[in-house]
Amino acid sequence: MFVVRPHTTMGARASHRKRCRILRDCHGIALLEAAIVFPVLIILFFGVSELSEGFTASRRVSAAAYTAADLVARLQTVSSSDLTALKSMIDETIKPMPVATVAMVVTSVVADENNVTTVAWSDALGSGVTAYAPGSSITLPAGLTAPNTSIIYAQITYTFQSTLSTFIVGGVPLQAQAYQQPRFTLQVARGS
Repeated sequence: MFVVRPHTTMGARASHRKRCRILRDCHGIALLEAAIVFPVLIILFFGVSELSEGFTASRRVSAAAYTAADLVARLQTVSSSDLTALKSMIDETIKPMPVATVAMVVTSVVADENNVTTVAWSDALGSGVTAYAPGSSITLPAGLTAPNTSIIYAQITYTFQSTLSTFIVGGVPLQAQAYQQPRFTLQVARGS
């Protein structure tokens, strides 16, 4: 049996061999793969770095709010110098991150016999925050107070500015709130 093959010229065979050789050639494949993978790895590295730095800042703000509420709730009377010292401690909680944008509001909230909550006193330290007016109504989460009790309400705000997010989206505002019942008295009084 004879198989009839179409007549091919020498040029066509050489061209076919050249194409096969190019397809089998693996030189430069590693460089091509590196050129594709390397930018993805760089983006992944900086993304994880930014995410972890933001998560750390968020945890520090939460810890600062809890610390502020806890320390004020331990006092029977709080003075302006106590609150200034507390703000310094809160700044230390946030460090080594910049503390220029850390602000704190500490409020004593009193519930009457009908469990209606009003502000007994409030102080704000830092830029961009305002203290609540004494006697004004304030809404707290349900079940937080009982009739004829009080609670210390601390709010911490912080504008987180990481290296890359500043260029992309600017500062990221973080806020945390904490509540603590007074430990040694029914209500923490506000001294001078």
